[in-house]
Amino acid sequence: MKNLILLLILLMILACGQNHSKQEHTTSETTTENTSQEKDLSIQTDKQFGDEFELAEVKTGTEMLATYQSLKPGDTLKVQFQSEVQSVCAKKGCWMKLDLPDDQNAHVTFKDYGFFVPKDSQGHNMLVNGVAFIEQTDVETLKHYAEDAGKSEAEIAKITEPKLNYRFIAEGAKAVK
Repeated sequence: MKNLILLLILLMILACGQNHSKQEHTTSETTTENTSQEKDLSIQTDKQFGDEFELAEVKTGTEMLATYQSLKPGDTLKVQFQSEVQSVCAKKGCWMKLDLPDDQNAHVTFKDYGFFVPKDSQGHNMLVNGVAFIEQTDVETLKHYAEDAGKSEAEIAKITEPKLNYRFIAEGAKAVK
């Protein structure tokens, strides 16, 4: 009986030791992986993001707005366009909004979350290569967003129509002077 108890205690000690070394190994892999992936980008030093691409027919913001206005939900169009960065994700640079005429913008995300742009990109010109499309946000979602933003009941009640959003999934981007 004593031998059985000693054997169980020994097995528990060995099992705990193995689990501890697995955690250390996983932690060191994660730390190495995060360090290499989270290099701070800067618009001052970095110019190419994502896949490299050759220049084709690059649209201006005005041409791109006209292109978006010709699309219907479900349509996609492979295109390149250049415009000023209105805003960028402040946490990682995982999205940006490019300026279009008439107080419009294109919300740009990056294919497969595969790359980021510098967080200091706002106010600089960016050329993107990828797929343009429009997305319709329904009234219920718009009201939810308004509620989350702390809008009044009266302001929320005024939301009665869905909204079309100009979207773009970039495969690559270049900072332009």
